[in-house]
Amino acid sequence: MSGVGRYVKFTAQPGSGEEVAVLLLDAADSLRDVAGCELYVVNRTASEPDVVWVTELWLSQEALDASLEQLQTDEGKARIGQVMALLAKPPELTELAPLGGVGYLAGGAGYTLVNLEDVEDVAPRFGFGDQGEARFANRPLGAVSTGLSHQRLRPGVRQAFGHRHQHAEEVFVVLAGSGRVKIGDEIRDVRPLDAIRIAPSEPRAFEAGPDGLEFVVFGPHHTGDAVIDANFWPPGG
Repeated sequence: MSGVGRYVKFTAQPGSGEEVAVLLLDAADSLRDVAGCELYVVNRTASEPDVVWVTELWLSQEALDASLEQLQTDEGKARIGQVMALLAKPPELTELAPLGGVGYLAGGAGYTLVNLEDVEDVAPRFGFGDQGEARFANRPLGAVSTGLSHQRLRPGVRQAFGHRHQHAEEVFVVLAGSGRVKIGDEIRDVRPLDAIRIAPSEPRAFEAGPDGLEFVVFGPHHTGDAVIDANFWPPGG
């Protein structure tokens, strides 16, 4: 099976571009759990406010065909009818054969096994060796889209800065020790086997308890996605 790409151009009646875009964004939300839908992005341009483009990427033709069958439900037909009633002409479809590039996962086979203790501890390189250890394993693993790090904080140590992301959702899993995590303005105690999902825009940082804190972090990897907050912890907080 090979991927399938599509551009669909929707030309709305004058003044209806925003309404069409909202309906298509609702359609995109309904596709989040549809098998094989890898990309469905709604786009507009300031120079043509009544034109809406949809960029699609599907795992296979079979996945696309299955999604089109779902549009035959009463809800699907109603959504299509709402969009069509606002268009100045029928949608224009361009079918594509994806070749590759950033963000396109072409699939593959095989696996990589790495012991996290064998991954370089980069904390000393950045001047944080006295605080603990930080090992980032996505490159040693050859991971294309998944980030993974293994971190240890020494007893009583607080991470020197907070950070958030622009796109990447992260999951933190506590392996050993105890401590606290600050997420936005809220501080929570953590213990072994606590799993904490943090949305991209929420700033976060950890603090170790008297026995230190060890955890792993994983989520989608986007180069340059992190935003650092050097003043995240309040004084004495």
